[in-house]
Amino acid sequence: MEEFCDVVVIGAGPSGSVAACKLLDAGFKVIILEKLEFPRFVIGESLLPKCNAILEDIGILDLIEKQNYMLKPGAIFIDENKNEELIDFRNNLGEEHNTSFQVKREEFDNTLLNAAKSKGADIRHKFEVVDYDNSTNTIFAIDENDKRYSFKARFVLDSSGYGRVLPKLMDLDIPSDLKLRNAILMRVTGEKRREEEKEGFIDIVIHDDNKAWLWGIPFSDGITSMGLVCEESYFTDTKLSKEDFLKKVISEHKYLKEKYKDAKQVAPVRIINGYSAAIKRMYGKGFALSGNATEFLDPVFSSGVTLALESSSKVASLIIKELNGETVDWQKDYEDYMMIGVNVFREFVYAWYSGKLRKIFYAKNKSKQIEKSIASILSGYVWDESNYFVKDTKRKIDALVSLIEE
Repeated sequence: MEEFCDVVVIGAGPSGSVAACKLLDAGFKVIILEKLEFPRFVIGESLLPKCNAILEDIGILDLIEKQNYMLKPGAIFIDENKNEELIDFRNNLGEEHNTSFQVKREEFDNTLLNAAKSKGADIRHKFEVVDYDNSTNTIFAIDENDKRYSFKARFVLDSSGYGRVLPKLMDLDIPSDLKLRNAILMRVTGEKRREEEKEGFIDIVIHDDNKAWLWGIPFSDGITSMGLVCEESYFTDTKLSKEDFLKKVISEHKYLKEKYKDAKQVAPVRIINGYSAAIKRMYGKGFALSGNATEFLDPVFSSGVTLALESSSKVASLIIKELNGETVDWQKDYEDYMMIGVNVFREFVYAWYSGKLRKIFYAKNKSKQIEKSIASILSGYVWDESNYFVKDTKRKIDALVSLIEE
């Protein structure tokens, strides 16, 4: 049986839900196809202030604020000797939103999806997309009983995240130029938390001259998400299980050993392999990609949800224009625009792993303007060309490091 709608959205994560909300508000019929049942576990639990701006723009920030999430004012970087560098998002270049939230994604994503549902989204859980006919803009999917369905749409939006449905079906994937790394993670309770005014900051902990780094994300219910990121060989060369490897790193780090000495594990240790991804193009005739179905960089600056929300908000606006008969320059107004922010974050990721950002963060002689510019970038405001770092990002990072080293 074939069904008809204005837009098929593949994936019910934040990108798909936000796009659906905007499309539904504009009066279009939207079907969301989601492979899994919700709520479901996923990483990406630390949001940036730019997310708040996007959620406010589509009228659902108040729903998030009612969830009693941990307020996130910024990030604290901690080195091997427990030296700390605090980056406060409130010390920015004047952005309206200067805090965000630490969220369990199974709860956050479900809240966004329920918002889309309340606006009229037709949500089909346990529907796996198996084929796409671009010539007729028809999506083919099977349900949990292997029953086959077809959905003919005026437009198809792939917001499938790590599933990368259309990139796989249409041969759009390309290797990322970032090194492939593993993330090993778990949830704990009972660890030593910071005093109240700093409790909501995310920890980013440098280990072994940045051969690995770890995050600590505190939730409002007393549970903390903690995890480690490293190149695969750094883990596999030890011949340890993921559980023992994580314990080993914690026991070797002065800060982590003290912070987690009384912690109790409340969720299984998980591993995510080789998460970085890139794409040949973000759009085509009758379709587009948003969120992690396009580019995924690295979790170090919590950029994933920000890029997902910004891309979904932007793409939904362009879909609305196209379906209303207006001309859309997809290259200029979508891909080129999105790549401005992606490339700023990408250069910050490169500089993090090369050690350049560590020098900048810990430098005592950087100006107040540079501090504010960094706070704004790490808040997710990576499209603001008045920010020192948004244009010629690599050159400016290199120039700063040279000045620091003089």
